[in-house]
Amino acid sequence: MSERVAGKIAVVTGAASGMGRAGATLLAAEGAKVVVADINEAGGTRVTQAIRDAGGEAAFVPLDVRSLESVKAMVQTTLSHYGRIDVLYHNAVDVRFVNEEDRRLTELPEETWERMLDLILTGTFRCCKYVGRQMIAQHSGSIILSATDDALIGCAGLDAYTAAKGGVISLTRSFAAGMGKEGVRVNAICPSFVSTESQLAWMKTDQAKTAMAALHLLPVATPEQIAPFVVYLASDESCVVTGGVFPIDSGYMAFKANLDVMGTMNLPS
Repeated sequence: MSERVAGKIAVVTGAASGMGRAGATLLAAEGAKVVVADINEAGGTRVTQAIRDAGGEAAFVPLDVRSLESVKAMVQTTLSHYGRIDVLYHNAVDVRFVNEEDRRLTELPEETWERMLDLILTGTFRCCKYVGRQMIAQHSGSIILSATDDALIGCAGLDAYTAAKGGVISLTRSFAAGMGKEGVRVNAICPSFVSTESQLAWMKTDQAKTAMAALHLLPVATPEQIAPFVVYLASDESCVVTGGVFPIDSGYMAFKANLDVMGTMNLPS
């Protein structure tokens, strides 16, 4: 079987764990040269070494998406090493911060709101701006942004997170419209709950696991089950796909449930 992204240079943010790790690993297995970009140096180094041990090519580059200088340095390091950027899979997020600090707006501290928007929405802006400039120069590229089902249908108690990710969804469409003439595609994926390392720690009780299962028609996805769609959007197979917002959610959006998700997930152990 041919490698679906052979020779492409792929930057994966948030690649030290979860969906970023799985995406980076599969992109490398399918032939891409992967830049593992993350604020977590130890985790990013482990992922990089695992890719190399499996016969792939990867390089770790430190990245804090809250810092403009860090984003610019990551892009420059990538270009110095590889000369181009064909794929951006932007996945950086602090899951623990979202799970533990988000609130209904009426109880939400201003600093939590500001940090959430800076990390998620403005962090996306920073990465898209400077990677996007390189893709314009190349007249080619695929940008894949991680959003969330909860920004499409709402989830009580996640007001800052869903506002930020809702901005990412809107940005996907407008940025795609602006970049199409440059040969650059922009799409977003919207997972629901995914059994990442951080989420498994959060879903620590049988009651919480049962509640999550009840929200999905199919089993809750693993990061490895999200990654193939990322590879599809990165590959030339999706050459006519742009401006799309794609739920990958085990049927999460296919039916209604009246459940206080955040309240359930924060039950005492």
